[in-house]
Amino acid sequence: MILTNFIVKQNTFGTIISIINLIFTIVVFLIYFHQMLYSFIGLITRPRKFADAKVNHKYAYLISAHNEEIVIENLIHSIYAQDYPKELMQVFVVADNCNDKTALLAKKAGAIVYERFDEEKRGKSYALDFLLNKIFREHDNGYEAFFIFDADNLVSKNYTTEMNKVFDAGYKVSTSFRDTKNFENWISAGASMAFYRECLLIHQSRSIFDIGTFVSGTGFFISADLLKETGWVCHTMTEDIEFSLKCSLEGIKIGYCADAVFYDEQPTTLKSSLNQRLRWCKGMHQIFFRDAKKVIKKNFKGFNAESFELCVHVSPIPLITTLWFVIYSISTFINASFLEYSSAEFFKLAIQLFSSLGMTFFGLLVINAFIVILKYHKNIRCPLYKQIFYCFTFPIYMFFYLPLSFMALFKKVQWVKVPHTINRKIDEISS
Repeated sequence: MILTNFIVKQNTFGTIISIINLIFTIVVFLIYFHQMLYSFIGLITRPRKFADAKVNHKYAYLISAHNEEIVIENLIHSIYAQDYPKELMQVFVVADNCNDKTALLAKKAGAIVYERFDEEKRGKSYALDFLLNKIFREHDNGYEAFFIFDADNLVSKNYTTEMNKVFDAGYKVSTSFRDTKNFENWISAGASMAFYRECLLIHQSRSIFDIGTFVSGTGFFISADLLKETGWVCHTMTEDIEFSLKCSLEGIKIGYCADAVFYDEQPTTLKSSLNQRLRWCKGMHQIFFRDAKKVIKKNFKGFNAESFELCVHVSPIPLITTLWFVIYSISTFINASFLEYSSAEFFKLAIQLFSSLGMTFFGLLVINAFIVILKYHKNIRCPLYKQIFYCFTFPIYMFFYLPLSFMALFKKVQWVKVPHTINRKIDEISS
């Protein structure tokens, strides 16, 4: 093997580069070791179960909607169709800069609706802050916690019953199991598998270890006490992760309930998917560069698993790893020229270096996708042969995060709406 011979044949420069690469590899391995452990734990364990609640608590359901007339009624109907006492439920909708029938249809479906018009402060975080202020001033009717949903979601009939168990167990924040409305093509399947992976290999494993997890966009509750203290103060491009990190730094453990299922619509076009994920990457950078010092300081005082893992989650380590690989490859080729390798040997060395990285990246993601399919293939509304095929396109979906993360470092990113077009009722999805 050319690569093996090269390692043996190195001069001093090559030895130094190899030692640096070994140290870098060990550091990255240690940083991400917990994720490999989680993958194993998620595969061999069953989700944590919560005891039946002693009390049925009172909840408000908050929906921020921008031109969502196609889907808004279906979500509200699915919330009110649950097996939970109706007198303990109220849906609130903020029709955010809408120019369609979102507000009218939401009122018709039984929601209390507020319309908001503010083109400068756009996005879900500002809409939620606006809505919460309205509720606390005008409808403070003893709600004990607030559920956060996106307009394209649907909830299972036992959703609140199961989440009520978590709240009754003392959790101030909890997320739930995110299922998909549209496992349709390699793009929506890629997004769906990424969220399935999140639930199985992160949320479930953390709950088994009794480690707090994080909320992800939608499908979670926050206790009223927390929100009354500060309101909704998270306004980065990924306000959900910002809120999660805030909780971890303040010692608030975020729970996970696998038995509470909601359904989410995923982008089906590459353009929509890239726009959405570019915003996520920008938000991750915002949080990391602002809050990494706080996390480091907290972990020096005493290791805190939740804040450490969230800091890793938002960090640009994949981008740094890619940059280092480029530097390492260039250094290796320069060293090979010093060792007077022939052009054929030089070419083989390049192929071995890049193919080894590519196969490792591809293989690990395919394995992750297969773990997801192994666990959830019966729940996915898609033929099994397509599910298996999408396991091999999953690495392509994930690869786009690298250039998007790089772009997000320099590009000014604006909130762009992801169109929701799947007009399905909960009975059509969950049956």
